[in-house]
Amino acid sequence: MSKQIAAAVVVIAAAVCVVIFGGGMISPASSPLAPLITDEHAFSMHVIDVGQADAILLSKDGKFALVDAGETMKPSEREARDKLFAYLDSLNVTRLEFLLLTHQDYDHIGSALDVLKKYDVGTVYDNGVVHTSATYEKLMTHILDQKIPYRVVAAGDVISSPWQGVTLEVLSPQKDLIMSGKNPDINENSVVIKAVYQNVSYLLTGDAEKKAEEAMFAAGEDLNADILKAGHHGSSTSSTQKFLNAVSPAVIVISLGEGNEYGHPHKEPLERFVQMTKHIYRTDMDGDIVVTTDGNVYSVVTRKAHVYENVIVPNQAAA
Repeated sequence: MSKQIAAAVVVIAAAVCVVIFGGGMISPASSPLAPLITDEHAFSMHVIDVGQADAILLSKDGKFALVDAGETMKPSEREARDKLFAYLDSLNVTRLEFLLLTHQDYDHIGSALDVLKKYDVGTVYDNGVVHTSATYEKLMTHILDQKIPYRVVAAGDVISSPWQGVTLEVLSPQKDLIMSGKNPDINENSVVIKAVYQNVSYLLTGDAEKKAEEAMFAAGEDLNADILKAGHHGSSTSSTQKFLNAVSPAVIVISLGEGNEYGHPHKEPLERFVQMTKHIYRTDMDGDIVVTTDGNVYSVVTRKAHVYENVIVPNQAAA
């Protein structure tokens, strides 16, 4: 796949919806990059800044879907939830065609129940791992009680796309879940999807780690993608060199919280990222990040001014 880059770093205007169809101010850091995509049929990935968690909105032609709806203790649960809802409401979202939960960790499902209560959701997808947390049990009870369509997905499945010209292929987990002791490993069994719009592709990896990356590689999955949502918040447990070589991303986005206690992003993956591309973005510094494509080229916008020299510095774990 040829990688035609039109990655414009733009500071998001006050109204987030302006980002999708143009507007905003050119950041001083954007001088070597091309203009913002303004095609009315453009496909966008919105990596929403909800702290040390994941919440990714996909949008095209006025239709939306959400990949993960996480919460974190820092900022507070309610603050993270409010950020997510404020972002969706700013785009006048009333319906989500689907809610895909990559795995059952709280920082990926913490706001999912509230999402289902607030918005009309077409289908809920996850990996089918049985999990005993109160948050997950309440979520599944609500899905059952409200008769919300629910489907387990694994490698080889194709999610029905609500957008013309966009395909959504599941690359992981494998049908036989990756095991850790007696129980399936939550992170390693993250649902990994590849979204393709014409000549541009996005790879969303949840918290998939080394075993999952190796399993996808061994299975012969087509990992090549233009835009990578880095695995596990930029942890050293993910983004091996072998995996990155297979993906060969032109843009890498990391979802994580400012000053998080895990020290994400770690030094090792960041060193590998900078060898792949100069287009590296992280929500703890850039705020909300939107990657938009017209099917041939793509642009990147950030809520805060993007400073490459800051983004490539590893975080330090709290004492």
